[in-house]
Amino acid sequence: MEHLPFIVLYDSSCNLCQRSVRFIKRYDKRQLFSFIPFGSIDAGMITSYYGVDKQCKESVVFVLKGKVYIKSTAALMIFRHLCGLWPVLSILWLIPTPIRDFFYDIIARNRYRWFGKCESCVNE
Repeated sequence: MEHLPFIVLYDSSCNLCQRSVRFIKRYDKRQLFSFIPFGSIDAGMITSYYGVDKQCKESVVFVLKGKVYIKSTAALMIFRHLCGLWPVLSILWLIPTPIRDFFYDIIARNRYRWFGKCESCVNE
């Protein structure tokens, strides 16, 4: 499989995820990122190829040059490559991954309740 440099796999039925994709596109001035919704054929091929666990589908998955990042680490890696001041959030690397992921998981578990669910993907 050809390695696309910046791939974001996301839940297309999640309003928070949809907003996150729009946010990334807004600050991706270099147009580095490709977005693939979970449930698509391409996402299935990518998750199979990289051995992404089905549980990771509750998280944003970021594939950068053949390496897979999930949860808060994926989010920080994405911020690192955006334009503007967003790379400053790299300071959050100082927080240990289990603590970052604890808070990430709270948001992920409640994302439909807090942000809603959408019927169709507007980011494709």
